[in-house]
Amino acid sequence: MAPAASHPLVPARRAPRGSFFRLHALDLAYAREMIVPMSLGLIVLVLVMAGNFVYWAINSIVNQGMSVLPVLKLFILAAPGFAVQGIPAGTILGVCLVLNRAVRDNEILALRAGGASLPRIVAPFLFMALVTSGVDYVIVEHVAPITNDRAEKTLARLMSQNSAPFIDSDRYFRAGPYYFYVGRAENGVLQDVMIYQRADTKYTSFAPTTYPIVMIAKTAHENPDHKGQWILQNGFTHTFDSTGTLQSETPFQQVTINIEQQLNNYFGTQKQPFSMTGSELSQKIADLKNAATDAGQLNTLMVDYWRRAALPTACFVMALVAAPLALKYARHGSFAGLVAAFLLAFLWQGFDGWFRALGIAGYLSPMVAAWATNALFFVAGAILLVRER
Repeated sequence: MAPAASHPLVPARRAPRGSFFRLHALDLAYAREMIVPMSLGLIVLVLVMAGNFVYWAINSIVNQGMSVLPVLKLFILAAPGFAVQGIPAGTILGVCLVLNRAVRDNEILALRAGGASLPRIVAPFLFMALVTSGVDYVIVEHVAPITNDRAEKTLARLMSQNSAPFIDSDRYFRAGPYYFYVGRAENGVLQDVMIYQRADTKYTSFAPTTYPIVMIAKTAHENPDHKGQWILQNGFTHTFDSTGTLQSETPFQQVTINIEQQLNNYFGTQKQPFSMTGSELSQKIADLKNAATDAGQLNTLMVDYWRRAALPTACFVMALVAAPLALKYARHGSFAGLVAAFLLAFLWQGFDGWFRALGIAGYLSPMVAAWATNALFFVAGAILLVRER
């Protein structure tokens, strides 16, 4: 009588050293099964995070007459930036749903009865999480900086082509370095206008060293012969010293500001952290240290620098927590996996936001603030995995 075939996870004879990490048939099956829920989770999270963009796009197309194709191009360019945070959520969704199904179909019970340990059972899921961590890091470091930079430049062109936003009465809006308040808007003419002109070389949102120039005008309208150029009439220009004391008040009958040019300059020269590679961000941090800039801005950049590696690693640490939870609560129903996945993603985002805020405020070092959430989840996942054994 022929000997029974051994299970791919439970070798019939003693395996050579290192076989624990080899992928066998069932491991590959679980890995392939994770691809669909991971992809669906990624798509859903990208669409959720792009909610504000979608609203802006619909408003721009309907109310400002923008073409659909440039807006669609902008969304495609911005998608990798959204995917950076969507990939960890997609990973835990794949882990939870596949393990949930395996428990309900008694596959895990059969493997445990055959002698497979719990760490060996979850190994293919953690391996897939490591793969997605690597993919996420490649996007963070090599793809997203390029696409985000192009997205900013595309946005600058769209805003310069449509520099007259959809303006309502008693509203604030921003156009590059200008912040507008409009008291009333009637037939394309703005009335009771207040404009703050921000000089980025001298002013930061954390600690202003030079106060913005304030222009107050009775009326403002776009120059019909030069799109993107606005004419302010019957107003005053106020400047302030470093203490906030009024330095000068200059009346004017008519002043022209070129929003289109300022928008192009603003977006073309001001790279945001998410549009930089790690080396570029490191160089900017070094430059700001030499310039003795304010602590808030420096801490923000340093926390974001360390998060470039911490965020992709979240795929693995969240999977480490998700696996034992999915095994434990799978018998509660098919929705247990979904609930666990969304709960873990929510908790990770919440803790990450709190630690980031503490790092920016200076209560934690930037490296600790960036990695604290991953460390917390790693410890929790290890404890849950040991207890589930």
